[in-house]
Amino acid sequence: MINNFFGDPETSRKMQSAVRRLGRTLKTVLFLSPANEVFVPQKQISIAVGTELLSIAHGSRFLNRIKIAGYKTYPFQEAGHSLPETVASTAALYCSQANVTHPQVMLCIPKAWTIIRTTELPAAAMENLSDVVAYELDRITPLRPDDAYYDYRILKAEGGRLQVAVAAARRETIDPYIKALAEKGLPVTKIDTNLAAVSAYLHYVWQEQDLIYLDIGSKTYEGGLLQAGVVVAGCTGSFNGNGSDECLLADVGENVAPWIERMEKANVSPQLVVHSRDGVQYASLERQLRIPLQVLTNDNLTIPGFQGEKAGDDVPHDAVGGVLSSLWTKSKAMNLLHRGRATKTSPPLTLTVILGAILLAMGILALFLPLHLENEKVTAIDREISARKDAVKKIESLRKEYSSLQDEFKAIEGFKQGKQITLQILKEMTVILPKSVWLTRGRINDATVAIEGYATSATDILPRIEASPYFSKVEFSSPTMRDARMNMDRFVIRMELEGIKKEEPKAKNGKKQ
Repeated sequence: MINNFFGDPETSRKMQSAVRRLGRTLKTVLFLSPANEVFVPQKQISIAVGTELLSIAHGSRFLNRIKIAGYKTYPFQEAGHSLPETVASTAALYCSQANVTHPQVMLCIPKAWTIIRTTELPAAAMENLSDVVAYELDRITPLRPDDAYYDYRILKAEGGRLQVAVAAARRETIDPYIKALAEKGLPVTKIDTNLAAVSAYLHYVWQEQDLIYLDIGSKTYEGGLLQAGVVVAGCTGSFNGNGSDECLLADVGENVAPWIERMEKANVSPQLVVHSRDGVQYASLERQLRIPLQVLTNDNLTIPGFQGEKAGDDVPHDAVGGVLSSLWTKSKAMNLLHRGRATKTSPPLTLTVILGAILLAMGILALFLPLHLENEKVTAIDREISARKDAVKKIESLRKEYSSLQDEFKAIEGFKQGKQITLQILKEMTVILPKSVWLTRGRINDATVAIEGYATSATDILPRIEASPYFSKVEFSSPTMRDARMNMDRFVIRMELEGIKKEEPKAKNGKKQ
C-alpha cells in the first residue's frame, strides 16, 4: 500500500522505516513499567583487571543520570595479572573505604584473556541467533560453548547476510575471579573486555563510535578496532622489558595497519586514539600509519558526574567505562556472562491495563468534572443575584439616570460646537470695528453675515472688515442714511464667511474626496 502511494521505491522504504521506528517508540512508551530500571536507582562497581594496574570505579544512575562517585588504581607489584584473591580483597577494601554496599559488579578483563572475531551468518539465523552462535562458536573461535563465556553483537544486516561480532573467554580463566569476588560479597553480574569498557567511555564522553584505540603502557600494550561502538578486533603484546621505543611502536603499527585498510574499505575515515601513561612520543607511529593520531592523556580524561577531586594522576577510564557501559541504556557493550542469551522482559500487560483504567477514569473525570463545577458556579451566582436583587435594581436605576445625563451632556456639547463659529465672528467684529461703531442687529447664516448699526462714517468701516481673514465680498446691502438725531450714519453691511477653514478630506490617488 505504501509502495502504491509513494511510487518511488526509495521513498517508500524510508517511509516504512519511519513507521516501524514510530511503532517501536509507541510500544516502548505504552509498555513502559514504573518498575523499569530507568526509574530505579542503581549502584554499580567496575573492576578492571589490566596487565599493569588494577582499576576500580563505582557510580550510580537515577532517571538516566549517571554519576561516577569514586575511583582508584592499584599498581601491580609484579609483572603479569593480579591473583583472584588479591583482586577480590582489593575490591572489598575499596567498597569498605568508599562505603559502597550491595552494588552490581562488572568485571572487565584484558584482551589477552579474550578472543574477538567477526563472522557472517545467513539472515535466516536471526530468528534463533543465540543458538546459532553457540553452535558455531567452536568454528568462529577455538573455544567450545561449554568451556567459554561469550556474547555477540549484530554489526549490520544487508544483502541477506548478518555481520556479527563475537567475543569469548575461557571459563577456567574467569571462574576463579568470579568465585573469589562472590566470597567477598561481590557477586559478578557482568563480564566484558577492558576495550569494550573504553569504547563505552569514548562513546559516552566524546560520542566516538568508529576508531582505533591503543593503550600503551611501560611494558605492555593492547588495542582494538571499534565499529559502531562495538569492539570487532583486538591485539595485545608486551615490550619484553625494553620499553616502548620507536622500534616497538613500529610493531604496534603492524597490528593496526590491517584495521586502517578495513576502515577505508568501509568508507570510514580512520582515526587513531592512543592512551599514554609515560609520556611516550608517537611521531614515528603517526608517520608510519599516515592517519590522524590523538593522544589521550590523564589531563583530558573527564569523569562524568564526578564532583570530588581527582585521586592521583591516573584516571582509570577503563573502570569508569565499565560503570558507564553497565548503567547507560544506549551502551553496546557485551556481557560474556550471559553466554549469548539476551535477557528478555515480557511487557507488563497487567500493569498497563491498570494504568489504562486509571487513565480512562481520569479522562472521564476531566470531561464531566468541569461541567459539574460550572453548574455549581452558576447556581451560586443565581443565589447571589437573588440575594442582591434590590441592589441590582438600584444599579439599573442609576444606569438609566447616567444614560440620560450622558445624552444631555452630548446635546450641550453639540450646541457649544455649533455656536463656536458665532462666538468667533462676534469676537472678530469686536476687534476690527472702532469703538465708535454701534451694532443694532446681526444675522449669521452658514455662509453669510449681515450687520446693522451706526457709525460716524460708514465708509470707513468697510475696509476694516475686508481686511479681516474671516470675511470676503463685503458690501452695503442698502443705502447708507444719516441719522440727524444721533449725528451718525446708519448702515447695513453684508459679507461672506471665508476666514474659518474646514478640514478637507485626505487625498486619494492624488485627488480630493
